[in-house]
Amino acid sequence: MNPIGLTLNNPIQVGASSSGSLASKSSGSSFGSLLQGAVHSLESSQAQANQQITGAMTGQVSVTQAMVAVSEAQSTLDVATSVRNNVVQAYQSIMNMSV
Repeated sequence: MNPIGLTLNNPIQVGASSSGSLASKSSGSSFGSLLQGAVHSLESSQAQANQQITGAMTGQVSVTQAMVAVSEAQSTLDVATSVRNNVVQAYQSIMNMSV
Protein backbone atom coordinates (compact mmCIF):
# COMPACT_ATOMS: atom_id res chain seq x y z
CA MET A 1 0.00 0.00 0.00
CA ASN A 2 1.15 3.50 -0.79
CA PRO A 3 1.57 5.31 2.56
CA ILE A 4 0.87 8.72 1.08
CA GLY A 5 -2.16 7.64 -0.90
CA LEU A 6 -1.08 9.03 -4.26
CA THR A 7 -2.15 7.18 -7.38
CA LEU A 8 -0.66 7.63 -10.80
CA ASN A 9 -3.02 7.02 -13.69
CA ASN A 10 -1.79 6.23 -17.18
CA PRO A 11 -4.13 8.08 -19.59
CA ILE A 12 -4.03 5.17 -22.02
CA GLN A 13 -5.14 2.72 -19.33
CA VAL A 14 -7.98 4.98 -18.16
CA GLY A 15 -9.77 4.70 -21.50
CA ALA A 16 -8.86 1.08 -22.24
CA SER A 17 -10.99 -1.85 -21.15
CA SER A 18 -9.90 -5.37 -20.33
CA SER A 19 -11.53 -6.74 -23.50
CA GLY A 20 -9.44 -4.75 -25.95
CA SER A 21 -6.89 -2.05 -26.44
CA LEU A 22 -7.59 1.64 -26.94
CA ALA A 23 -6.51 1.47 -30.57
CA SER A 24 -9.05 -1.23 -31.41
CA LYS A 25 -12.03 0.90 -30.31
CA SER A 26 -13.71 3.51 -32.43
CA SER A 27 -12.24 6.95 -31.94
CA GLY A 28 -15.50 8.49 -30.67
CA SER A 29 -16.12 6.06 -27.85
CA SER A 30 -12.49 5.82 -26.77
CA PHE A 31 -12.10 9.59 -26.60
CA GLY A 32 -15.39 9.89 -24.75
CA SER A 33 -14.44 7.24 -22.23
CA LEU A 34 -11.01 8.81 -21.79
CA LEU A 35 -12.58 12.21 -21.19
CA GLN A 36 -15.17 10.76 -18.83
CA GLY A 37 -12.44 8.98 -16.86
CA ALA A 38 -10.39 12.16 -16.61
CA VAL A 39 -13.36 14.19 -15.37
CA HIS A 40 -14.23 11.47 -12.85
CA SER A 41 -10.63 11.45 -11.63
CA LEU A 42 -10.70 15.23 -11.25
CA GLU A 43 -13.96 15.13 -9.30
CA SER A 44 -12.78 12.34 -7.01
CA SER A 45 -9.47 14.05 -6.23
CA GLN A 46 -11.32 17.27 -5.37
CA ALA A 47 -13.77 15.38 -3.15
CA GLN A 48 -10.95 13.49 -1.43
CA ALA A 49 -9.12 16.76 -0.77
CA ASN A 50 -12.27 18.24 0.76
CA GLN A 51 -12.70 15.19 3.01
CA GLN A 52 -9.06 15.33 4.09
CA ILE A 53 -9.32 19.04 4.91
CA THR A 54 -12.46 18.41 6.96
CA GLY A 55 -10.69 15.55 8.72
CA ALA A 56 -7.69 17.74 9.48
CA MET A 57 -9.92 20.44 10.94
CA THR A 58 -11.61 17.93 13.23
CA GLY A 59 -8.34 16.24 14.18
CA GLN A 60 -9.13 12.88 12.58
CA VAL A 61 -6.50 13.26 9.82
CA SER A 62 -2.99 14.65 10.04
CA VAL A 63 -2.26 17.96 8.41
CA THR A 64 0.37 16.26 6.24
CA GLN A 65 -2.21 13.90 4.75
CA ALA A 66 -4.54 16.80 4.07
CA MET A 67 -1.80 18.80 2.37
CA VAL A 68 -0.85 15.83 0.18
CA ALA A 69 -4.49 15.44 -0.89
CA VAL A 70 -4.75 19.16 -1.65
CA SER A 71 -1.52 19.06 -3.66
CA GLU A 72 -2.75 16.07 -5.64
CA ALA A 73 -6.07 17.78 -6.33
CA GLN A 74 -4.27 20.96 -7.39
CA SER A 75 -1.98 19.10 -9.80
CA THR A 76 -4.97 17.26 -11.29
CA LEU A 77 -6.78 20.57 -11.76
CA ASP A 78 -3.67 22.12 -13.34
CA VAL A 79 -3.47 19.28 -15.87
CA ALA A 80 -7.18 19.58 -16.67
CA THR A 81 -6.85 23.34 -17.14
CA SER A 82 -3.85 22.88 -19.41
CA VAL A 83 -5.66 20.32 -21.54
CA ARG A 84 -8.69 22.60 -21.79
CA ASN A 85 -6.51 25.54 -22.83
CA ASN A 86 -4.83 23.44 -25.53
CA VAL A 87 -8.20 22.24 -26.85
CA VAL A 88 -9.51 25.81 -27.02
CA GLN A 89 -6.33 26.94 -28.77
CA ALA A 90 -6.63 24.11 -31.32
CA TYR A 91 -10.30 24.95 -31.91
CA GLN A 92 -9.44 28.61 -32.47
CA SER A 93 -6.66 27.64 -34.89
CA ILE A 94 -9.05 25.46 -36.87
CA MET A 95 -11.71 28.18 -36.94
CA ASN A 96 -9.16 30.70 -38.25
CA MET A 97 -8.18 28.48 -41.18
CA SER A 98 -9.42 29.56 -44.57
CA VAL A 99 -11.45 26.99 -46.47
